[in-house]
Amino acid sequence: MARFGGARGWVAALSDPDEPDWQRPRPTSRELTRDVWLAVGVAAASALSLALISSYVSLSPDQPWWLGYLAAVLIAVPLAVRRRFPVAGVFAATAVFVWTYYTVAHVSVQLFFQIAYFASLYSMVAWARSRQVVALMVVGLAVFTVGWLMVDWTVTNSYSDLLDDVEDASGPFSPTVGIMGYSAIMNVVYFGGALVMGRSSWRRALDRRRLREQAWRIAQQSEQLANRAVVEERLRIARELHDVVAHHVSAIGIQAGAARTVMTKNPQAAAEALSTVEDSSRQAVTEMRELLGVLRAEDGSVLASPSRTPEPRLSELDELVASHTRHGLTVTLNTSLEHPEDLTTLPGSVQLTVYRCLQEALANVTRHSTAREATAVVRTGSTAAGPGEQTPDAWVELEITDRGQPLSGTGGSGFGLKGIAERARLYNGVTEIGPRTPGPGWRVRVRIPRSTSSATQEVKP
Repeated sequence: MARFGGARGWVAALSDPDEPDWQRPRPTSRELTRDVWLAVGVAAASALSLALISSYVSLSPDQPWWLGYLAAVLIAVPLAVRRRFPVAGVFAATAVFVWTYYTVAHVSVQLFFQIAYFASLYSMVAWARSRQVVALMVVGLAVFTVGWLMVDWTVTNSYSDLLDDVEDASGPFSPTVGIMGYSAIMNVVYFGGALVMGRSSWRRALDRRRLREQAWRIAQQSEQLANRAVVEERLRIARELHDVVAHHVSAIGIQAGAARTVMTKNPQAAAEALSTVEDSSRQAVTEMRELLGVLRAEDGSVLASPSRTPEPRLSELDELVASHTRHGLTVTLNTSLEHPEDLTTLPGSVQLTVYRCLQEALANVTRHSTAREATAVVRTGSTAAGPGEQTPDAWVELEITDRGQPLSGTGGSGFGLKGIAERARLYNGVTEIGPRTPGPGWRVRVRIPRSTSSATQEVKP
């Protein structure tokens, strides 16, 4: 079927375009209990209203006195099941209404009698589970009401007695037009009001369900983000442990081995190597304590400790190169900059990433290669803007190469190279890591955009 405005018509008007087949959940036991009490209250109010009217209006003596009270109570009975069996309730209420109209007409026009029937119509539109059935019922009741009015005005001529009582009407219409027009307007307002209010209730129930689902999805996403944050923090800590501490420990092992080798032949060289071991061990302990201090910070922030050193910047690359030179690896550092100030204007997080990548790459050469020389190049540049882009893509690139062979018996865990790739991906960067072609040697290349949304997020060591 097409939607409203097409072949689907009333079904679409009474449902939702996004979820036309949604069914309202069945009423709870508490709601069913309330319906029973509502039926009892309406029945009592309708019977009391009839008793009051009978006390000052003369009714037909041909009818049993109890017949009106029976009708007043029967119209309220469907309200007891108005949410559980809304369609059946409307059938029952309509039958009582028609019977009352032709049996005890004065009861059918009473306020509580009309309220009871209105509530049945409203409940059908609001609670019926099938919108197709609701649409059929609405159309059927409209046809039935129009047909009933036409028969009442023409065949049974029930308004004839009322017209006979009209003597000197002062309105602009004839009595017949006035009665028919007023009756038609009242029925449109009566049935239209029940239809609009019932559909509004059904839509509110649908909106509440959507809000609950949205709240559940938000809670799930929040939990996933929290879990992701924990995983990312663990990875960050693992990278820092590897980059900041592991290379010191590796240097200690190399220098200790060198001291043991030359201890008997060259005590002075052995003493210098052991001095390097001492300095590296102290620095490793210091940086380990600082990292543990970060982990123990209750608010998750970096502790403001006077002993904490600032995050390394690219201006400290010469010092990093010199430290590896002292450990036996000669490093040649070159720069190729698009603008002289490029390295100093990079975001601190990007500078830290480039620094750590160079640190880990040189540590890998020291630990796992026969090379005693390495070359490091830091470049900046821009790639021409693509279609629809306003500015070119600016980048910073780090490349480390050596001409050594893999050192036997020094296979690593792979976490260092993985950490380099993770750092680059954090800022939408790319990496190329592997043997040089043509060889011999190894090559590590990292390229990171200089201006990305991710690059504004500082990485804490």
